[in-house]
Amino acid sequence: MSIFEFEGFRPVVDESAFVHPLASVIGNVIIGRNVYIGPGAAIRGDWGEIIIEDGSNVQENCVIHMFPALRSN
Repeated sequence: MSIFEFEGFRPVVDESAFVHPLASVIGNVIIGRNVYIGPGAAIRGDWGEIIIEDGSNVQENCVIHMFPALRSN
């Protein structure tokens, strides 16, 4: 599996989760128990936190990412 730290955030993956070697998990991501992440999936916690809850199933080639926070002055 490809796990990448981004701006000081390193993904946390429960030991019971399966993350396919061709999937990418980046930044502020938490992957719970008994989760399946399929090949080609990209979970990008580069703009905010993503929590994949226990028992979730992320299929092949899915992309999950946060929208950049909008800031008002």
